[in-house]
Amino acid sequence: MKVEQSITLPSEGLGVHRTHYPHQRSQQQQQDFGESPATQVYGMSLEHLMNQQGRRVLPRPIRECLAFIGHHGLSTEGLFRRSPPSTALRSAKDSYNYEQAVDLSLAGVHVAAVLLKLFFRELPEPVFSNHNYSLVRALPASIPLAAATASQDPSSETVEIAKQMDHVRARYVEEVILPSLKPEYRLLLCFTFALLQMVARNEKTNRMTAYNLAIVWAPNLARSSNPVLDVTMCVAGPAAPTVGSVVQIMVQMYDKVFRREIGLILGGQAGQVVDPAMEVIRIVDRMNTGEIIGLKSPSPALPPRVKSPALPPRVKSPALPPRVKSPMNELAPDLPPRILSPGLSPSAKSPSADSVESMQVFADAESASLPPLSANMEVSGSEEVSVEPALAEESVESVGKNEAVTVGDTVMLEAMADKPIDVKSDEPVVKPIDTALQLSSSPETTSDQRVDASASAAVESK
Repeated sequence: MKVEQSITLPSEGLGVHRTHYPHQRSQQQQQDFGESPATQVYGMSLEHLMNQQGRRVLPRPIRECLAFIGHHGLSTEGLFRRSPPSTALRSAKDSYNYEQAVDLSLAGVHVAAVLLKLFFRELPEPVFSNHNYSLVRALPASIPLAAATASQDPSSETVEIAKQMDHVRARYVEEVILPSLKPEYRLLLCFTFALLQMVARNEKTNRMTAYNLAIVWAPNLARSSNPVLDVTMCVAGPAAPTVGSVVQIMVQMYDKVFRREIGLILGGQAGQVVDPAMEVIRIVDRMNTGEIIGLKSPSPALPPRVKSPALPPRVKSPALPPRVKSPMNELAPDLPPRILSPGLSPSAKSPSADSVESMQVFADAESASLPPLSANMEVSGSEEVSVEPALAEESVESVGKNEAVTVGDTVMLEAMADKPIDVKSDEPVVKPIDTALQLSSSPETTSDQRVDASASAAVESK
C-alpha cells in the first residue's frame, strides 16, 4: 500500500507564485486569471448599476459612448453596423469592468458603437422577452407602401391615413409597451434613443435610416428561450408587429414616445425645448464632467387606465296591450244590491244598571198605593178567574228560595198563600201589564222565578 505524504516547502526564494484570493489580487492579476472583477459593469442588473443613494445614475460605458458618438460619429458611414477589431473591443470592455481609463478616440467610433450594443445584449434581463412579446404582437399595423406613396403624391389620401396610423402606433408604444418595462429600462432607452434619432437625421451621410437602425438594434434588445422566435421578432416594417417595428417607431417618433422620460430628465424645461434629443445628449455631457451626479428616482409609473366598455343603450319594454274585458262579465246578470241586516232597536238592548234601579223605585212607589187584596176580586166580565192553591204554594216556595223580590210581590204572594182567589166575570178583560212593574235586577234570580213573578203581577193588576 502506497502512502502519499504532503510536503510543505517555503515559498520564498523558490520562484513559486503565492496564491491570491480574488479580493487580494490586483486588476491585472484578475484579468490574467479571467475572473470577474468586483466592479463589473457588463452583465450586471440595471437596478444594481443605476440606483445609487436614491438617484438614478447612468453606467459609465453608456455615458462615455453616447457622448463620444454624439460629438464625433454622427456622420460615420455604417455606424452600428460595422464590427471593430476584437482585440480593441475586448480591451475597452475589460477596462470598463475594472474601472480603468478608456480612450475612445484611440479605439474609434465603431468600438464605442459596439460597446453600446454589447451592454444591452449582456443584460441579465433583456428589454423584450416572453413576458412582453404578447404586447408587441398586438401593435397596430400601418400601410406598407406609405413611404413610396408619400414620395409620389404627398397630398394623397393614403399618405394621410399612413400618418394617422403612425401616430396610433406611437401612442400604443408609449401607453402600453413602455409601461410594461421597469423604470430603469425606460430611462436607459430614453438616453440611448436620443442618440439614435440624431443618427437617423444624418442618414444621407452615414446611410443609417430608422429602418436600418431597427434591424441592427432589435437583436440586442430581444431575447427569450426560443431563438427562432427571437429572429422573427427582430423583423421591422410598417405591417410587422415585432420588436424591430417598435424600435423603428422609437427612433422616428422619439419626442412623442419618450415624452414622460424626457420631462423627467429635463425637468421644467421640457416644454420649452425645440430639440429634446439634443438636450438629452447635453445632459449626458454634464454627467461626464461631474456637473450632474444623477437624476432623482421617479415614482413608479402607473399602468395605463383601461376604459370600461360603454354599456348598450337601454331598450324600453314594449307597451302592454289594453286590457280586454271578458265576455263572461258582460253576459252575467247584475246582482241585486246587498241588504244589510237591521240592527237591534234601542228598546231591545238590555237595560243598564241605572235604568233598572230607577224602574225598581217607580214599581215600589206604585205598589205601595194599591189597595189590599181581598179573597175574591171582581173583574169586568162574568167569568171567574180562580187561582189554584198549588200554584200559590209553588210561588211561595220559589219566593222563599230567593230573597231578591219587591215589596209588592211579597204582599201579593202572602195573600195568595192564605186563601185562594176566585174571580168570576162574564167577559174577561185583560189589561196590559204595566212596564214599570219589573223584577229585581239581582243576578241570582232564575228563569222560573221570573215566570212566577210575572203571573203574580198580572193577577194583582186584575
